[in-house]
Amino acid sequence: MEAQGRSGADLLIRKFLLLMLVYSGLRVLFLALHSELFAAQGLDALGAAFLRGARFDVSAIALSNAPVVLLALAPSAVRNRSGYRSLMKGVFVGLNTFFICVMVADLEYFRFTGTRATFDLLYLGAEGWAQLGQLLVNHAPLALLAALLCFALFRLYPDAAGTPASEPSASRPRGRTRVWVGAIASRLLIVGLLVLAARGGIQRKVLKPIHAFAGGDPQLGLLALNSTFTLLQSPLHPEVEAQDFFPSDADAEALLRAPFGYGGAAFPDPPNIVLVILESFGTEFWGVANGGNGFTPFLDSLAGEGLFLASNFANGRRSIDALPSILLGVPSLGARSIAQSGFQGNQWVGLGHLLGQYGFHTSFFHGAPRGTMYFDAIASMSGIHAFHPLEAYPEERRDEDFDGHWGLWDEPFLQFVAERLAEQPTPFFSTIFTISSHQPYQIPERYRDRLPEEEMPIRRSIRYVDAAVESFFRSIEDEAWYDDTLFILTGDHTQADRSTEYDTFLGRYMVPLLFFHPGGRLPEVDPQRITQHTDLFPTILDVAGVEPGRIPRFGRSVFSSSPGEAVLQSNGHFWLVRQEGVIQRGPGGQELLFAFRGHRTEALPIDDPSGLHAVLRAQLHAHLQHFSNSLIRNSFYRDSSRGRAVPPGER
Repeated sequence: MEAQGRSGADLLIRKFLLLMLVYSGLRVLFLALHSELFAAQGLDALGAAFLRGARFDVSAIALSNAPVVLLALAPSAVRNRSGYRSLMKGVFVGLNTFFICVMVADLEYFRFTGTRATFDLLYLGAEGWAQLGQLLVNHAPLALLAALLCFALFRLYPDAAGTPASEPSASRPRGRTRVWVGAIASRLLIVGLLVLAARGGIQRKVLKPIHAFAGGDPQLGLLALNSTFTLLQSPLHPEVEAQDFFPSDADAEALLRAPFGYGGAAFPDPPNIVLVILESFGTEFWGVANGGNGFTPFLDSLAGEGLFLASNFANGRRSIDALPSILLGVPSLGARSIAQSGFQGNQWVGLGHLLGQYGFHTSFFHGAPRGTMYFDAIASMSGIHAFHPLEAYPEERRDEDFDGHWGLWDEPFLQFVAERLAEQPTPFFSTIFTISSHQPYQIPERYRDRLPEEEMPIRRSIRYVDAAVESFFRSIEDEAWYDDTLFILTGDHTQADRSTEYDTFLGRYMVPLLFFHPGGRLPEVDPQRITQHTDLFPTILDVAGVEPGRIPRFGRSVFSSSPGEAVLQSNGHFWLVRQEGVIQRGPGGQELLFAFRGHRTEALPIDDPSGLHAVLRAQLHAHLQHFSNSLIRNSFYRDSSRGRAVPPGER
């Protein structure tokens, strides 16, 4: 009888607790086997990682055991049949045996990849089966551990004792109705709790591997994750394929290697660095880039005092592409953004990590709610210390300054940023991401008479943001830290409604790049130089005088002597852009060569008497191999031949 045994909900809870015990034990074992990664961590940091890890364990168990929960929702008359109970036990033990074996195998596999398992582990296919015998022999302790854990699951499987009764009955119709309503409500509650557990809570965004790195430390993020979670969150099919354009990855990387720059020689001490990323700010809106015909009078005046680079390219078409390109130095060359891909759990070393090691305070400001477009997670992934979203804004002013759609109007939020910058220790690296030029392109009521209507609605929003940035600069120009600060301004991407002139395959990626230092301490740079978002990663390190070890090689410091270039991707097509020419590679490998004429570049092949095609082809192939193979092998920061991270100074 059910009273003798246990209720279905009680049995589910016991099953989940049993699995939580297994997952926690495997995390302890992961910590012990890879203790060298955590030698510098204190007990409080490790404890916090374990607490964060419980959230990922709950999500992984809910995702992987959804069939078990659904089977448990059957009417008790069905659940209590011996055959059905055997089916439930078989599904529970079978599913979790598979995932436990993956987690145990990943204890060793991690040594080679430096990341938790994804579906790439399962693509070993025939090669993996052929090596199964020697793997079991050479890693017998792990094989034995997996066998013992799976046997324990079988033996400790929570099951009802005896033969439980059927659903409670009621002699009156009203009683029967109450019973069935209660039964349906309890099942809906269980399903709701399952969904809540699987998504990781009630936060705006579903829990992803990237959220494990919220503490800013990549090693602790790896400890918080579990391999079941990363496996289930990774795409079923490979997102990128390994490339072999060159005999080795080192050969491809060597072609991309360039002089680092000038090592911050223009600054006696590291300057503060403020990076302003302007939402949807295409180059087409700037008067300085279009013969004075623009919508940014203040920014144009700032460009006249600084260094403006009109031939600058975003490496993607979305905000979520821009941040990894800038803060991690990795362009969007795959089908999905790094922040949404199965490579979130790779080792990532961003500007926050590298600058933080050299004494910089790092921060990120965004006037939208926390979790919007994963910005908080990307900031943490890149090592940025302090994140300031809408929730950090004074509560008594939020309703008044809310734009009704995305977040806070740029002007009041930038004033808030100015106040917070004054409180930061120096030197600091701060990123500011605006939002007011986002669709639906509205402006505050008090600006409606000041700013004229435009043919394209976004242009009026651009004028408002330009005015907001001007107010920001007016607020900070008397601050003690202002004169020793390098300001970098760029757009995150272009917008959907472009002018006809910029509606070309290069014009769709062109965003401005402006360097401004109140003291004018900037080296000479060709204003026609081609640049890209990934150039900001080494440029900022260059200005700060930071020379890292192994880093992604897509970008080049704007101040280096090597030629500028940009690499772009859209729908399986790839472009490499240089002043001397543009090469396009199609999905089938077909290639075309064009002359570079800025955003007016037309898709008309040109003759190649000098062998330029071969030079650009090799450079593009090097980018593609470096991107794909480094992601797959998690080797952007690792010497793959020795399986270790390369420290600063080893280049």
